Amino acid sequence: MKSMNPRAISFLAAVIMITAALLTSCGGGSADNNAPVTGAAETQTQAEVTEITRVSANLPERDYDGETITFFGRIYDGVWSAIDIIAEEADGELVNDAILERTNYIEETYNVNLAVIKSDDTQVASKLKTFITAGDDSFDAIVCNVYDSGAIAVGGMLYDLNAVEHIDLEQPWWSKMMNNSLSIGFRNYYAAGDIFIVDNKGTRVFFFNKNMVEEFGLESPYDLIFDGVWTIDKYMAHNEAVGGDINGDNQITREHDRFGTMAQTTLGSVLYFASGELLTAKDENDIPYIACASERALAVMTGISEKIAGSAAISCSGETKITAAHPDNLYYFQEGRVLFAPEVLAHIETMRGCEVDIGIIPPPKYDENQESYHCYADGWCVNVVSIPVTNNEAEKVAFVIEAMAADSANNLTPAYYEVALTDKFVRDEESVKMLDLILDSVSMDNANIFSWAGIESIVGTAIYKGEAIASKVESKLSSLQAAIDKTVAAFLDI
Repeated sequence: MKSMNPRAISFLAAVIMITAALLTSCGGGSADNNAPVTGAAETQTQAEVTEITRVSANLPERDYDGETITFFGRIYDGVWSAIDIIAEEADGELVNDAILERTNYIEETYNVNLAVIKSDDTQVASKLKTFITAGDDSFDAIVCNVYDSGAIAVGGMLYDLNAVEHIDLEQPWWSKMMNNSLSIGFRNYYAAGDIFIVDNKGTRVFFFNKNMVEEFGLESPYDLIFDGVWTIDKYMAHNEAVGGDINGDNQITREHDRFGTMAQTTLGSVLYFASGELLTAKDENDIPYIACASERALAVMTGISEKIAGSAAISCSGETKITAAHPDNLYYFQEGRVLFAPEVLAHIETMRGCEVDIGIIPPPKYDENQESYHCYADGWCVNVVSIPVTNNEAEKVAFVIEAMAADSANNLTPAYYEVALTDKFVRDEESVKMLDLILDSVSMDNANIFSWAGIESIVGTAIYKGEAIASKVESKLSSLQAAIDKTVAAFLDI
């Protein structure tokens, strides 16, 4: 029986779930329309379904004899909480019950107990440094955000996962593109993959108002993406087509008028990374170098800035005055007055029940010469797994981590697809395909993870404000290189 890629299994499972939901919700029709499907079509469907096999890691049989593997988790009262490590009981929620299924499978298959120590805080680097320095071995693995993981790694407190037996980051249940961007000197001290869903939630996407696309007779963003021509020029044309004064007071205000885009002040960074350019890239030895001062990078920054800065159809603000659930931008988006809302994917859940017909797409390419779409995630949102050096049996926990990551493709990832996409306003096959495209194109930049010279904020702000980008970058080159050198030296000295 042919084995499928874990992402393909998740995609097919999501399509089946959504199709079933659509068929159930349609109702009506004649008796013939409601009759069971039989014959060749049924046989073909059954054959296709039987092609799906359970994903499992290439691990030997093992009996842990009831031993407990404990994770220290970034678990707190907030959206980026690592609630996806284990589950203790079913509660009817798809994601929770999928985590429980994985927990039970791992515990029963390997006769092991999984446990979690809660951080009760979103920032845990300082706390973990204290524990590890003191030799505290009460936890075997760590799940926290990339910022904190990077801070711990440069202190020599984590194992290189590439050097620990059983973890294979080349396997499809690990996020290859993201993990490649996280390494330095071919060392991965932390990793992301199907094992968690918070990294999915932290991915920057574009929500769009499908009703407004139809109302203004605009080209479908889905069609543009499938044709490979969803570019910043197309994006700007859509913005300019819808932005305008609704109440006739000859002023364009966020509270009363229509906009092409409402975004946080990170819009410049999101569009820059969407071009495939980086602030810091890596050489043949996987060592970071400054990329944002190249002729191409500066041309892309300037090109984006010339298009978005000063556009009356675009508003950038991080205000959260209206509700704590999400930025004010999304409140206005849900009122139906905004075409595009660039945000983290997590907000598809906070916007449930709104009256806008929502679509999900990646940010636009810079131009049609760009081969693929690129999505960006930042180190604050994304949780990764690591193993502290206080664990004297790293191989044991690595075995469990690999097994959990692989098994997640059978339950957790499909459950997340269904939760993210089967809201009554986000229930179309195109969105399933978009989510698959988006999650396969996520990367990060070490300049963001280690806050090297504050270059990300400087570049992003300069782009959306229309500032002198080249001189801004030039003024930071010396301090940026010094920051890179310091981090690289720490990584390679471990």
